[in-house]
Amino acid sequence: WVSQGLVSTQSTGVGLKRWVSEVQYPDEASLRRECEQYMNEFNEREKLKIQHEKEMAENPDEDGWIMVTKSSKYCASEEQAVERKRQYDEKMNKKKKEILHLYSFQDREKRKQSIAELKQKFQEDKDKIAKMKAARVFKPY
Repeated sequence: WVSQGLVSTQSTGVGLKRWVSEVQYPDEASLRRECEQYMNEFNEREKLKIQHEKEMAENPDEDGWIMVTKSSKYCASEEQAVERKRQYDEKMNKKKKEILHLYSFQDREKRKQSIAELKQKFQEDKDKIAKMKAARVFKPY
C-alpha cells in the first residue's frame, strides 16, 4: 500500500494518535471571520430574496397578473416582527392562564355548581313573583 501512495509514511503513530497529528483545526480568529463572512452573505441573499418576492407581489407582470405570496411570513420592518412576537407571547400567556381545570372532574363540578346557582336564582325569582301576586289588591278606580 505504501508503493501505491495509499498510506503515508511520514505520519507518526496509528489510530487516534495518527488522526490527531494529521488533523489541522483553523485558529479561532480565522474561523470567526469565515463564519461572519458567510452569515453576512446569507443575510444579503435573504434580503434580496424578500425584496424580489415583495416586488413580484406588488407589481403585475406583462399580462397583468400579480403573484400571490405568503406575506404574513415577511415583516416590513423589525418593529413589526417584534410586535407580532409580543402579541403571540401575550396570547400564549393568556391561554396558559385560561387553563383553570386540569382534570375533567373539575369541569363537571364547576358545571354542577353553576346549574345549582341558576336553579337557586330561579326559585328565588319564583318566590318573589308569588309574593308580588299575593300582595296585589284589586283597585278598579
